Amino acid sequence: MKKIILISILFLIPQVVLAGVISLTTTVTTDIMTENATSVRVKVLNSGDESAHNVQVSLITDNFQSNPIFVGDLSPNNPFEGDFTLGLTKEILPGTYPLIVLVDYADANGYHPFSSVSPTSLVYKTPTVSRVSGVMQELSLTGKESKTLTLTIRNLDDSPHDVDVKLILPRELKVTDEEKIISIQPKEEEELGFQVSSFSALPGSSYVVVSLIEYDHDNSHYSSVTRGMINVGEGDSSFLPDWLPYVGIIVLAGIFIFYQFKGKKK
Repeated sequence: MKKIILISILFLIPQVVLAGVISLTTTVTTDIMTENATSVRVKVLNSGDESAHNVQVSLITDNFQSNPIFVGDLSPNNPFEGDFTLGLTKEILPGTYPLIVLVDYADANGYHPFSSVSPTSLVYKTPTVSRVSGVMQELSLTGKESKTLTLTIRNLDDSPHDVDVKLILPRELKVTDEEKIISIQPKEEEELGFQVSSFSALPGSSYVVVSLIEYDHDNSHYSSVTRGMINVGEGDSSFLPDWLPYVGIIVLAGIFIFYQFKGKKK
């Protein structure tokens, strides 16, 4: 019995004192797509000090299809590079289209899955430059509360546009009405609100979110992306309080000392 208690204490202390960091960065390389299929190269770098486990990279897009790439373990400063084969799912206009890189991964404990999203773009036949852009406010969430994330859309063009706006979140966050279609006049701006909340976000973490802004004009497709940040505070949540592991250490140490003292009495 003494050996079991001692091993439990030695395993618990490093988990409390040593907090590893996983920081993933994605880099995407694309060529102009002239046929029905093209290759997209993705590089993933872990610049933290802890390995990421069960890493999988996927591309999110409405107009193209591809298969996810399973990376497995990604150790610090040991980048992974892989190629996606991207194919058209329907007839589309020439222009610039958004792509979202979704990375799923887990830490060494494996009990809490994580995800991240980052934007890039793909040119189909002819590049275009969007004159409709967005600005997203930073938002803080606590616990399971729902708040409005505000996105301001600005039309710098001399023509009105019917704009499709979509909010892309990591899996740990959720949104109601993720897609909105608006008509915006020349040299005007519109504010859009998205109700977002935490689904399984880790308290104390910050998550990058992305809005996709797209429209068609003169038989060409235009798009732009806007990045935002959602900070998740501690609050009242289902996660264990920070002080609980220390209480566990004290209790286990007390039990260990008790049995040591009891053994000496015998």
